[in-house]
Amino acid sequence: MECRCRVLGSRSLKEKRSAVKSGIERIRQRFNLSAAEVGAQDDRQIAMMAVGGVASDKRLLERELTLALNLLENIDGLEIIDADISFL
Repeated sequence: MECRCRVLGSRSLKEKRSAVKSGIERIRQRFNLSAAEVGAQDDRQIAMMAVGGVASDKRLLERELTLALNLLENIDGLEIIDADISFL
């Protein structure tokens, strides 16, 4: 899953990274998924994140990715602009 987010109220890269790090760590703790910030690292108001996983059942993986997206939507200071879930 690729996700583009707006970081609300961020006045510095440090504030942005705090919100992004919070989302990434929560995903890693709650789900069997990997997550990372993958783009726009120098933009204090936009965050590009990728979340991925491996499963034998596509429906199970899709459910986990959807739950991870819902988790990101509930992180204070993050607003989802768009997200794309794709499978290989």
